[in-house]
Amino acid sequence: MRITIDSIATVVPEPSYTTEDLLHAGGSRLSPELREMVHRLGVEKRHSVYANYADVLFRGASPERTSSASRMGTDVARRCLQSAGSNPGDIGILIACTQSPSRLVPGLAPELMALVDELPRDILHLSLQGQGCSTLLKAIDVARLFLLANPTKRALIVGAEALSPYSSPLAAPRYGSFREAQTREDTQRTHDAVHAFLFGDGAVALLIASDGEGPAMGPMTHLTNIAQGDVHLGRLEGGGSDEPALNGRPRYWLESNLPERVADYASKTLRRMMEDPKSPITSADQAAHVLIHTGSVKILDRVCQSLDIDVASPRVAPCYDVLSRHGNVASVAIGFMLADAVRKARGSILMATFGLSFSASVGVLTAA
Repeated sequence: MRITIDSIATVVPEPSYTTEDLLHAGGSRLSPELREMVHRLGVEKRHSVYANYADVLFRGASPERTSSASRMGTDVARRCLQSAGSNPGDIGILIACTQSPSRLVPGLAPELMALVDELPRDILHLSLQGQGCSTLLKAIDVARLFLLANPTKRALIVGAEALSPYSSPLAAPRYGSFREAQTREDTQRTHDAVHAFLFGDGAVALLIASDGEGPAMGPMTHLTNIAQGDVHLGRLEGGGSDEPALNGRPRYWLESNLPERVADYASKTLRRMMEDPKSPITSADQAAHVLIHTGSVKILDRVCQSLDIDVASPRVAPCYDVLSRHGNVASVAIGFMLADAVRKARGSILMATFGLSFSASVGVLTAA
């Protein structure tokens, strides 16, 4: 049985903000070394659900919201269903992915069940939340397994990320690079600044079917917390039951060895996938496109190196392009790349995602 992508759609909120826009708004409170570090992230612009994102960051303005994770998820789900041009009555499961839900409870999936009235009321629904940036491939694998057991049904996967509201206002007199940090609070301020410039907002939806005409999925492999301490490689502190509230927003913290651990996870997960007798490829060289999660330019470069892929190769160009145009859009980044690759690619598409929790997933999509 071939498990295929019937349709795929993406949505981004308006407006968008260039890195130069935000650097100008930040003025002299960002050190020259931090400004250079921001440029090296590889992000030229990002979209935000805030109409006044720069003013919220640097001038203490109250947010003017234009959208939300739930609203983007609703819009992209409807767009995906319309693109498929078929009755949504045969959808058997809805899987929703996010690490930036509109609220902790209800989760994104029941929110979408309430907002997307085209969906049958009696279907299964599952929210994959707080699982980092590798979640979309896990959702695709869950959908694949569901359809193997229910071949007459279809699966709808929706990923929606509204990450810009998690950016802490940058109100301190000075923000420096990690090298310039003297205290833990200085380092936290650098994390806060990087978050504001790295992440963006957006949504993707995929309609998955059995024996369809689209690109076939699988196999996929997953790895989580190879070493026990990897669970702490990155975290969002605040908002859980151990720490229900902080003064201000929850705050990201990333360990300095994250790029090295990402590369290790990517290479090990890929090796496991290629050892699968069902895999259509036995090396990354055989893939027409290699789609890697948009952590940052540094992380993309490190993963390419671990896979023996030239960073200038056209096969990985979509990764750097999505990072440049949208920033790190977390769990939906690989979906943005897929939306373009599915229309153009022939042969095998290799997908590699990784993220906080800490987890990595690798899969193959074989186009006609």
